[in-house]
Amino acid sequence: MKMKSFPLPLRFSIPAVLILCGGLLGVTSFNQEVAENYKKTELNTKDYLQISAGQTSRILDYLYRRSDIEDAEITIISQLGSDPNLNLVILINDQNIIHLSNRYELKDTPLSNTIAADYTAELTTVRENLAGKIILSPNKKKLIAIYPIFLQVLPNEIRPSRVGILFFEYDLTRTKQQAFNDALKRSLIFNGSLAIFCLGLWFFFELTLTRRVSQLVAASNSLAEGNLNIRTKLSGSDELAQISIAFDDMANKIQENTRILQQELIKREIIETKLTEINAQLSISNLELASATKAKSEFLANMSHEIRTPMNGIIGITQLFSMTNLTEEQIDFIHTIRDSGDALLTIINDILDVSKIESGNLQLEEQPFVLRDIIKSVCSLLATQADIKNINLEYFIDPNIPLHLLGDGLRLRQILLNLIGNSIKFTNSGSVYVSVNSKLIANDQKCPEYQVTISIKDTGIGINSDQLQKLFQPFTQADASISRRYGGTGLGLAISKSLVNLMSGRIWVESLGNIGGTPPDDWIANENDHHQGSIFNFTLITKGILSIDLIPKDAIEPSQLEDTNSQLQLKILLAEDNKVNQKVAALTLKKLGYIADIANNGVEVLAMLENQAYDVILMDMQMPEMDGVTATKMIRQSTQNQPYIIALTANALEADRQICLDVGMNDFITKPIVISELTEALKKLINSPNRINKYTNQKIWQHG
Repeated sequence: MKMKSFPLPLRFSIPAVLILCGGLLGVTSFNQEVAENYKKTELNTKDYLQISAGQTSRILDYLYRRSDIEDAEITIISQLGSDPNLNLVILINDQNIIHLSNRYELKDTPLSNTIAADYTAELTTVRENLAGKIILSPNKKKLIAIYPIFLQVLPNEIRPSRVGILFFEYDLTRTKQQAFNDALKRSLIFNGSLAIFCLGLWFFFELTLTRRVSQLVAASNSLAEGNLNIRTKLSGSDELAQISIAFDDMANKIQENTRILQQELIKREIIETKLTEINAQLSISNLELASATKAKSEFLANMSHEIRTPMNGIIGITQLFSMTNLTEEQIDFIHTIRDSGDALLTIINDILDVSKIESGNLQLEEQPFVLRDIIKSVCSLLATQADIKNINLEYFIDPNIPLHLLGDGLRLRQILLNLIGNSIKFTNSGSVYVSVNSKLIANDQKCPEYQVTISIKDTGIGINSDQLQKLFQPFTQADASISRRYGGTGLGLAISKSLVNLMSGRIWVESLGNIGGTPPDDWIANENDHHQGSIFNFTLITKGILSIDLIPKDAIEPSQLEDTNSQLQLKILLAEDNKVNQKVAALTLKKLGYIADIANNGVEVLAMLENQAYDVILMDMQMPEMDGVTATKMIRQSTQNQPYIIALTANALEADRQICLDVGMNDFITKPIVISELTEALKKLINSPNRINKYTNQKIWQHG
């Protein structure tokens, strides 16, 4: 709260306050004294009138009992009239006629013609009560005395029956004026003394307060202007002297702190200069790091593209070869080639995933999935490996888990493949047991939230305690010799940990009585479980959804799919510059029952579209003369019939997928070609709600 400043300095405000207070006190005391004197005057005069009127009435009573009293009553009235303050003295008979008065002209005058007429009611009361009364006039300038008098006894009367009135009008003006003058004299004496006292008090304050405060103010202003050598040095033992001492101490400390601060500023300037140089070096380093990161990403993308291109030929031809009539030995050879290709492809995908995680570009999708189907699918896929090693692979799923969950089912499948695959790899005998449990953490009726806990328990070789914390680091094995004995890059667990973190979960491992990773805060280890092997645990946060929410409004019945797939013949254009990939893709399409035309680059694609319409184009991203992205953009900008465009590329990064979708491609498939993925992509085309009968001239495919 800001204090309001006083409008005057102390040297003026103190005398002003003293004068104001003294004046108010003088006026108040003067008014009070005048009022008291007036009251006292009224009381004294009232007593005087009471005595004078009472005695006069008794004298007149006495005289009226005797005869020949006219001279006596005139004498009495005349004496009373000699008082200058008695303006009016009248004697009123029983007929309200003035019998005598100090004013001769009023004799024999009716009462109604005099000022006494204003008091007719009081006269009546006095006659009835036979008791005198003193009255203060309404303007408080006069006192009225009304007293009863028994008049002379009439003939044949034993006692008087007529009552007269003695009426006095006493003027208080002179008396009050005298009282006012007396009060004024006393007030002047008092106020004069008070003024002398106030002047003395002001002079005392001037010497002891205002001058010294002015010194403090001047010193404060000088200190504020930067004069650190200023000191007040006031003498005395009062509070101002203590303030002066405190001010001088403060000035000393400010001067010392300023000196220290100047030294610190000099040091800081030196440090800032060094920091500026370091920041400049860091900026250069950041640019170099950004350049290196970009080069790394480009290298990984190019490496993925260059490896996937020949891998497409190897795996594609292997798939096609496996669908021919082969001997058992040839089938074994084909499986070996296929497994080796899949292993190499897994390594490439893991390296790309690590690159995405490090750059922060890995994002999870949120789609409905069936957890039971994923667990069953992973276990079925790995069952062959378990059977070869004679390992019992089992799983248990909590029946309370909703059938349909919301999340990234593909990434969950990747985690399970890594963890269950590792357990099978490092287990020579016994079993691998997968258990799935859940806990409701948010009871939303429409979309409840669950914490799902998945455990993979094996009877394998186990992990030493000093190696547990290295498990989830990239390119790290619990034991360097393991990679030589069992194989592996050491990326699977690191990727799994990153994926679990993205799913708002935790991952940890129990082995040989030791714990590694980051278990939840409420997790309690089973101290009685000291089995041989390891238990990998991880949690994820997901939401349960109703099955009714999974049915799209424009869903197509399976019977419609089968009928459409069996009847529809698609006109396909393959845009691919690599001869091996052309051969693999053409043979794969032929296996599916389709014949494809081939274009070697984007220019040929545009030229072929000028001559005839195609239902679908399998478009490679990187081609000479014109790449697939540019060709797609030009197709979407044209007014010709729009084909369904599927990217078929060795560029496997998510950024590449987004580029293709942004320019108008409808789907995205990575090389090596997987027949099931290509089949699924063509099914999407066949069942697209935007497809119009191909035998009309209005066939247009929506994109985006």
